[in-house]
Amino acid sequence: MFAHARVVALALLSLPLLACGPHGETGIPEGQETPWAEMDQSQRMEHMGAVVMPRMQAVFQGHDPDRFADFGCATCHGGGAGNGSFEMPNPALPTLDASKLYKKHRKVSPDMVKLMWKEVEPAMGEALALTYGLGDAEFSCASCHVVENQNE
Repeated sequence: MFAHARVVALALLSLPLLACGPHGETGIPEGQETPWAEMDQSQRMEHMGAVVMPRMQAVFQGHDPDRFADFGCATCHGGGAGNGSFEMPNPALPTLDASKLYKKHRKVSPDMVKLMWKEVEPAMGEALALTYGLGDAEFSCASCHVVENQNE
C-alpha cells in the first residue's frame, strides 16, 4: 500500500510540470547570426516579419481561422504595433490569474490554455530561441499578458 501512495503522490506532484509546455533551449534564432537579446531594433523587426509572424499566424489560424483571420502585429502587440513601441506585456490582452496553475483559465477556457501552453509558448520560444514554459523561463505567459498572483 505504501508503494501505491508514493506513486500517487509522485503523479500529483508532477501535474504542474505536465500542464505547461515543454521547455526550449536558449540559442540563436533560426536564420539569424545574433541572439535575440543582442539584436538591434531593425534586426528584431526583420526577424519578427520573416520568422515569428508567419509561424504564429499559422498557429493561431490553425486553432481558429475565423477568429484570427486578420492575424497581424496588433494581435499580440495591440496599440504598440501602431505606435512602433511593440511594448510587451500588452495590457490590452486578457489579464491572467496565475493562482493554482491558472486554474480559473483552465476551467473557463481550456482550449485556449491548451493552445497557449502546447503551441504558442513552444512556437514563440523556438522562434526566439528562448527557454519557455513555467518557472525561470525566458518566455512565458507573462511575456505577452499581464499576470497576477504569480507566486500563488
